[in-house]
Order: sequence, then structure tokens, then C-alpha cells
Amino acid sequence: MSWRNVSSRSFIERALEHLPALRRVGRRLTGSTAEADDLVQETVARALERHDELRDPERLKGWLLAVQRAVFLNSRRGLRPRLEVLEGGLGKDAAPEPSADLEAELHAHTLSSGMKAALESLAPEWRDALWLREVEELSYEEIAQVQGCPVGTVRSRLARARGAMLDLLEKEKSHGSL
Repeated sequence: MSWRNVSSRSFIERALEHLPALRRVGRRLTGSTAEADDLVQETVARALERHDELRDPERLKGWLLAVQRAVFLNSRRGLRPRLEVLEGGLGKDAAPEPSADLEAELHAHTLSSGMKAALESLAPEWRDALWLREVEELSYEEIAQVQGCPVGTVRSRLARARGAMLDLLEKEKSHGSL
């Protein structure tokens, strides 16, 4: 099946099936639900413009995530850090306010603090490869497409990420922090 002969409507219907994955990865990339939603919207628009470039419809999810990564990286070029002053804030003892994003809240509470710390301590390429494999369940080939690297590099990143996670979690466990 080639996308060249498929209507834009059919492509959008298939692409929207992967919206949850695009939102999850978007939140990981941006660190913000609002920015992730903007990124997903831009990703879908860009994918629709270029849907005839998709060679294998069975790898739509990986292709969409690769488009998303390119959109994200292009949006970050030339950005400089800026200081934002927010009024108010949470005190040490205040409970965090609900984010209105149940999926994000559930995910945030399912990982232990040690697991979160171990994951965040990984090199970004390792962390992203691990996330795409274990959470998004992409194949090695799809991860290679998303990350723009050879499959062998993906295998190496995953092996190193898993090894580093095990080491960090073992250290946490032996110190009784988990």
C-alpha cells in the first residue's frame, strides 16, 4: 500500500491513532504539556504535507516520531535561554496542583523517585532510545529512523542505557533509598 494513492483523510485517520504516543514523546521532549500539544499539532500538519514521503505504511508510528523530532529540533534552533518570572509558586509543604492531564499524572506516580532519577541521569540519546523501545514499543529499525542513526547504534544505546539503569538502581537499592 502506497500513501501516494490514499486520500489525505485516510492518512489523517491512521495518523491520529498514534496521537497518544506523539503526546507522550512530545512531553518528554518539551517538558511541558502545553508545548507538547503545540508540537503534536505542528507534527501532524507537517506529516500531512509530506505524507507521500512515507515509504512503508506499516512504520507510520516511527515515521511520525521522526517527523516530530525534526519539528522539535527545528523549533529549538536559535533559541536562547530566557528568564520567566512567575507569580506565586508552591511552598515546600504544598501539594502539587492537578495538571488536568490524567495520563501525565498517572505516569508521574507510577515511577519511583529512584527510577525517575536513574532515567533522567542517562545521556539523552540513551534515555530516548530506552523510552521509545520500552514505552512506545518501537522496533530497533523504527528507533533508528526516529533518532537518525544506524540500527547498530540503537542497539548500543539500548544496551548501555539498560546497563546504566541497572547499575544506578542497584546503588539506590544498596543504600536503601528505594
